[in-house]
Parts: sequence; structure tokens; C-alpha cells
Amino acid sequence: MIFLEPVIAALLGAGVTALAVFFKKNLAAKMVLKYGPLVKKAYDIIDPILDKNLTNWNGGQVDQAFELAIKAASDGELTEDEIKKIAVHMAASWLPAAAADKVRILEAKGTTEDQDIVTKSITKTVNAS
Repeated sequence: MIFLEPVIAALLGAGVTALAVFFKKNLAAKMVLKYGPLVKKAYDIIDPILDKNLTNWNGGQVDQAFELAIKAASDGELTEDEIKKIAVHMAASWLPAAAADKVRILEAKGTTEDQDIVTKSITKTVNAS
């Protein structure tokens, strides 16, 4: 029976790890579902900004741009903690090739004055940091 104890311990450890991974993915999925429209709006803001400035900015500036885009999209409805969590998720999920394609479509359609103001404001703030 003593030889079974390490096997049982290993199985329990693997089970706990699997549950932790499941809950982490589930929480991320819940966040995306809850804030889906907001995330889409924030990507619409951030994609043209990063398209023009990504080569000139460091990682901290890119993170700051994501946070500012989320703040602009949320209209003050989120806490700082929620903004940071969403920004981390968005930055990890951002696909440059897809963003470039979307930017070309947005450029063809044209942007509104409000979008231009937000884009210039975020760019100016990040460049000043």
C-alpha cells in the first residue's frame, strides 16, 4: 500500500493543477463575455494608434495606450483594477496582422471626428510619458 501513496499524491496534484487552469480560463472567458462590446470598441480605438506608433513605442507605452483606450471606451464605468485586467488580456490577445487589416478597412471608410480626437489624445499622452 505504501507504494500507492506517491501515485495518489501525484494524481491529486495533477487534478488540482487542472482545476486551477480550468478556472483561470473560465474567468478570462467570463471577463470577455461581460466586457465584449467594450473590448471591441477599445480595439477599434487602439488598432490605428498601434499601427502608426508601435515601432516607436516601448512595452510600457504600449501598455499605457491599451489602458487609455479602455478608459476612453468605458466612459468611466470601470475601476482601475478592471481596466488593468482587461488591458493585460487585450495586449496578450492583440494580433498585429488582423489589426493591420482592420485599420486598412477603417481608413477606407473614414473616421469620425470623435475617433480622431481620442486617437490624437491617446497618442499625445503616451508620447509625453
